Amino acid sequence: MDSREDIQLMGTRNFTRCDSVLHSEVEALRWAMENMLQHSPCQSFGTDCKELIAMINEPQEWPRFATELEKIETLQICFPDFKITHVP
Repeated sequence: MDSREDIQLMGTRNFTRCDSVLHSEVEALRWAMENMLQHSPCQSFGTDCKELIAMINEPQEWPRFATELEKIETLQICFPDFKITHVP
């Protein structure tokens, strides 16, 4: 959702094979964040993956994903009002 609360929908691209489903989720979020920087003032992201939200909220609990989560944390700097919510 952007600052005017307009919903911006974005599909994902076909990623190369990742180590796990969770790695794919993190990669998809990173890709969406990078693209939103170029195309929209979006600040809020939605996901159907509760584990991804837990990873963003407590990255230290997910050491196997440290490198990927560092990229997300770096991108979050560009989104001062960053939010990620569960969309069932």
